[in-house]
Amino acid sequence: MKNVLYRFQVFVLLVIITTRVAAVELDMRGQFSTQLTRRYSDDEWLVNAGMQYIPQLRLSQTISSANIFDLELSYHSFVHTNQEASWDNLKLYRFNVRYATEQSEIQIGLQKINFGPAQLLRSLMWFDRLDPRDPMKITEGVYGLRYRYNFLNNANIWLWSLYGNDEPKGYEITPTAAKTPEFGGRAQIPVQYGELAFSFHTRTVKNRRDYDAFRFGLDGRWDYILGWWFEAVIDHSDITYSYEFGKLLTLGSDYTFGIGNGLYIVTEHMINRYTEELIGYNDITDQDIQMSAIMLNYPLTFFDNLMLIGFYSWETKDFYQYVGWQRTYDSLVLNVSAFNYPESPLMGANSFGAGYGVQLMFIYNH
Repeated sequence: MKNVLYRFQVFVLLVIITTRVAAVELDMRGQFSTQLTRRYSDDEWLVNAGMQYIPQLRLSQTISSANIFDLELSYHSFVHTNQEASWDNLKLYRFNVRYATEQSEIQIGLQKINFGPAQLLRSLMWFDRLDPRDPMKITEGVYGLRYRYNFLNNANIWLWSLYGNDEPKGYEITPTAAKTPEFGGRAQIPVQYGELAFSFHTRTVKNRRDYDAFRFGLDGRWDYILGWWFEAVIDHSDITYSYEFGKLLTLGSDYTFGIGNGLYIVTEHMINRYTEELIGYNDITDQDIQMSAIMLNYPLTFFDNLMLIGFYSWETKDFYQYVGWQRTYDSLVLNVSAFNYPESPLMGANSFGAGYGVQLMFIYNH
């Protein structure tokens, strides 16, 4: 599938260039970053340094006032301490073709697919691994075909088919079986003060004996006094030697207080349960994991922003702490952060690693 996508997209690119070169708009940009991290863990100080570069090429052609055809190509190149630069450090980041009209768009190739209102503890983190602490918002893409249609009343539907994604996606632990397609969709409708959506996805999981897995998600967001949202997901697997059902629920709210330049606060709580039955919970055989999170965001000046994030695990009684200061210029971003992470892994978000320390990051966009 990947080879087919490469050939198809290169063919489309050549067609655009050779047929109507004058009508094609070319946009070349990139993001270069370098970071230095000093962390204390296992009774020793560790130092990690690295740099990465993401060049991006976008070609677009306006067919009419409402119809646009474009192609996106970008790579992720990186090198870290004790790591030599090689082709292993150069990975395809995005490679997709998109056709958009006034109310619809269809996109094929390596792309980002994410949805849902949660920001810190995302039950709907199905296909990406966005980290709220990452100032560059880097995440893997998925190979597939995605279609979206927007109705005039702000309702919309999504349909997608994925193929050729060898590694686990989102919060998956096991990858999809080779040469098997994945299918899913999403429908979102407006409701009073907000919106409500239903999502589903099915795939064949790679294991000693491959089995089918299904996901069903319901989410909503309302803006009434505060911002309120929830994400509820049920995972079902056709296996008998493990839990058949995984149940995730995220509850969240946000509000901007009129303090100084405006203090924005987000709070979320996630419940993650593994059960043998769809309804009910057995205190002896089933598992229950809960975590809470809070984020405070305060603009110190027009150029400076302060962010604090905390995660608390109710199972291990661990508290994860992160504070970051960011200064933004026209094309340059300076990010300084400090963190303190326990040894146990953090549910629902990636981690810089156990221990406490500081990180300095420079980001240049062109």
